[in-house]
Amino acid sequence: MAKENLKVQAWMEQLRRMREMQYAYHKKFFHGLYFYLVLVIACLLWDSPLSLALVPFLVITAGTQSCFYLHFVDFARLHARHLEQQLNRALGKGTLMGSGIEDAYFYPIDAPKIGGFVPSAPLRFFSFFTLHWILLWLGLAALALWRLLPTTGSCGRPYLALVALWAGLNFGYLAWFFIRQKFAIWVEKRFIG
Repeated sequence: MAKENLKVQAWMEQLRRMREMQYAYHKKFFHGLYFYLVLVIACLLWDSPLSLALVPFLVITAGTQSCFYLHFVDFARLHARHLEQQLNRALGKGTLMGSGIEDAYFYPIDAPKIGGFVPSAPLRFFSFFTLHWILLWLGLAALALWRLLPTTGSCGRPYLALVALWAGLNFGYLAWFFIRQKFAIWVEKRFIG
């Protein structure tokens, strides 16, 4: 009995840590969005060729950084789900329901997604929120390119090729990583069982 109590206490402590991690990375996510938005707007207002040329790269970095933070939130959710399952076995089914509520409210943690966009549930608010920011970022990058390209002369095509290559590499990797979810599956099999 004492051993079971120690397990429950340890699981509760781990669950608390995972929920704190979720909160911390949600906070970092939004601070990052606002930080990059301020940088992009500053570059657009500065209106020099160099500042305008930076905007598409800042936009790509903002998207990749957002996915990085989401990756940590997903890790915390995955681990919290496992801990809740352990605790529910010990304390009684339905004692802890946070993971199930998160799946229903935000997005199913096991669903393939690209960043926060879930192709199987494109009308969910989380998918809409992700699309909103993607369209905003793309609009700001397009504005910068529209203002920059007339000033680039012969450098315009190589610059666009570089932006397209960098965007394609980032998007391709993120789509591959999030849709396949191999890492999350490996962690779950290896450590959670």
